Amino acid sequence: HGSEVLYTNNNNNNEKGLFVSLQPYFNTGSMKETIDPILKDCLSANLPAVCANPDEIVVTPTGGTAYMPGKIAKRYIELGGKCKFFGKPQPEHFQACVDKLKDLVLNFTEEKASLRICHVGDSLHHDIKGANECGDGIDTVFVTSGIHSQKDFKGTSFGELPSKNNLQILFDKEQITPTHVVSAFRI
Repeated sequence: HGSEVLYTNNNNNNEKGLFVSLQPYFNTGSMKETIDPILKDCLSANLPAVCANPDEIVVTPTGGTAYMPGKIAKRYIELGGKCKFFGKPQPEHFQACVDKLKDLVLNFTEEKASLRICHVGDSLHHDIKGANECGDGIDTVFVTSGIHSQKDFKGTSFGELPSKNNLQILFDKEQITPTHVVSAFRI
């Protein structure tokens, strides 16, 4: 997801740059040792940031948590930096995808077919909210075995659908509701 390795070249004497592993951040979410010094250098240079993946956490294949670029962008703003977000949940991201899909469908069919689009994701805040706010009638499929599983659906096993009551409590609390819910996708 672009948060494993960062290349920096802070010197002006044409020496070889420096590789900084962001793996400790990815694994623990701690920003003190690696992320904060980089962000402070960026702040002192008055650099704006672009965050193309605003996800803050992800569930790893082993069921653990890994930390994502969205958390870094949020920290940069907390420190006083400016950041432009593009990607989920920004409506512009979803609209760009819808427009591209419409172009593809119209290029491959002679008649204007009805285009039905569905966005699938495990984050109410990034996947479902963004698609709901796009305004182009995108259906949404909320995958419950993702990032909400550890906090909101404790005691629910992977692939097991939480109760309707637990789902409704979460949707009401977050004020975000998908059109469909599944527990998981398996290959």
